[in-house]
Amino acid sequence: MSTGTSTRVRTSLGELQGLRDGGVSAWLGVPYAQPPVDAQRFMPAAPVQAWHGVRDATQFGAACPQKVVGSMKSLGPALSEDCLTLNIWSPAADGKKRPVVVWVHGGAFLLGSARVYTGAHLAAQGDIVVVALNYRLGVLGFVNFGEALGDERIASNLGLRDQVLALRWVRDHIEAFGGDPGRVTLAGESAGSMSVSLLMHSQEARPLFHRAIMQSGALSLIHDRETSLQVAKLYLDHLGVKTLEQLQALPVESLQAAQEAVHRQLPQTIPSAPWYDGALLPASLTEARQAPTPPIPLLAGYNRDEIRFFELWRGVADVFLSRERMQAVLQRQHGDGFAAQVLAAYPESKYGLRRLGTHMSFAMPTLHFAQRHAAQHPTWFYRFDRGHPMLGAMHAIELFYLWDMKGLLPTMLRGGPLWGSRRALAQRLRRHWIRFVREGRPGDEWEPFDARRATLVFDQRDRMVDDPEGRQREVWGAQDSAPGMAGLGGA
Repeated sequence: MSTGTSTRVRTSLGELQGLRDGGVSAWLGVPYAQPPVDAQRFMPAAPVQAWHGVRDATQFGAACPQKVVGSMKSLGPALSEDCLTLNIWSPAADGKKRPVVVWVHGGAFLLGSARVYTGAHLAAQGDIVVVALNYRLGVLGFVNFGEALGDERIASNLGLRDQVLALRWVRDHIEAFGGDPGRVTLAGESAGSMSVSLLMHSQEARPLFHRAIMQSGALSLIHDRETSLQVAKLYLDHLGVKTLEQLQALPVESLQAAQEAVHRQLPQTIPSAPWYDGALLPASLTEARQAPTPPIPLLAGYNRDEIRFFELWRGVADVFLSRERMQAVLQRQHGDGFAAQVLAAYPESKYGLRRLGTHMSFAMPTLHFAQRHAAQHPTWFYRFDRGHPMLGAMHAIELFYLWDMKGLLPTMLRGGPLWGSRRALAQRLRRHWIRFVREGRPGDEWEPFDARRATLVFDQRDRMVDDPEGRQREVWGAQDSAPGMAGLGGA
C-alpha cells in the first residue's frame, strides 16, 4: 500500500499509478471486470484478472456504447464495450479507513458515463472516498434476450449485475485507496436512483453497502417480466436472429439501430430497462413493494419540476407530457375510478400537467419508497425547489450543485454561475450529503421523515415542511404508476 501523497497503489490485483486532482489522489479508468465483448457479449461479466507491472490509471476509461447526446468529451475518450471501469478519488491511499460513496449515474438506462462525475471536491471536503462506475447500457445491458431466445447462458439484468460486480470490487479493494469497505453508501440519480432502490431488494447486492441515497427514482419505472419479454422479441424481429451466437456476431451499430427502431414503437416506455426477473430481483413490483427493505439509513427525494427536463429532451418520458397518455396508463393499471380520482387533483392547465407529470414519474414513486422504508428504518426526505428562471427545478438540476460541473452548459442549466446564493446552496447540499456518507444522518437540522413526513425543501433559503405534497399524496394512496408495466398497447 502506498503512503503519504503517493498516487501509486498496490492492490491484490496489481499496482495502479494514479494522479493528483484538486488536492486529492485519483485513479481513473480502473477496470473492475473483464471486457464483455465477442463471445462474452450478453454474458455476466467476469471479475478483472490480475496484471503484471504498473497499470496506468491517469486517464478516464471509455463510455459504454450509446447514442451520443451533446458532447462526446463529457462521456470519455471513446465509446467501447470495454467500458466496465470505475474512477476513484481519495484524500490519500494512506491506510486510513474513510467512508466510501459509490455513485451510479443516470440516463434512462440508455445514456451516461461515470466520466461526468468527478469527485475530487467531495473527497477533499468530506475526507471521504468517492467512486463513480460505468455499467452496460441499453441493448447491451437491459434486454431480456435470455428468455426470448430460451438460452439460459444469458443472464438477466446485465447492467445491474455489472453494478453488483463493481460493489464487490469496492468491498475487496477499496481499503488500498484509504476507504472503509464496511462503510459504503450507494448513491445515484434518476436511473441511478432506480438502480439503488432495486439493489436494496437484491440479496446479492444488499451485503455490499450500508447506506443509500436515492435522487429522483424508485422501483416502478422499469419493466415487468411480460413487458421485458415482449420488448426483447421486438429486438429479435428487427435483428432477424434466433441464437445467442448470431446476436453476438452482430456489430454494435446494428444492435443500436434496432434499439432506435424499438424505441419508436414504445411511446409509453423506454426500449431497454431492468425488469423483475425473480433471480437478481424480486419477481414483480408487488413482491418488491411487499418485501422488507434492508436495515440501513436512507436519504431520498426529488425535484419540484422534474418533468420540465423532458420537455427539452423528448423521446424518453413522453408519456408524462400528455394528460391523455397518463390517464390511459392509470386506467389500465388501476381502473377508471382511480384514474379519475388522481386526475381531479391536478387542474387542466400547463401547471397542472407539469405537476401531474412530475408526481407520476419521479415524485410519488420516490416518496412512496421512502414511506415504506421509514416505517422501519432511519429516513430523510427532500424536495429540491431551486430552479432555473425559465426551466424551474427540473430533473437533474440538483446535480449541478452537488457535483463540481464546470463549463457553459452547467452554468446555463443552473441559471447562472455558482456564485452568491447558488454557491451557498451547493455548500449546504454537499455538507448534508457528506455528513450522511460519514455518519448515516445528514445533520441535526434535517428532521427525520416520519409520520409527519417532514421534508427539507432546498431553495434560496432551505426550510423544513411537513408533507408538502399532502393533498396529491393522499389521492395516490401509495400507488405508483408504472408505464413499463402497463402493456405495450398504444398509450
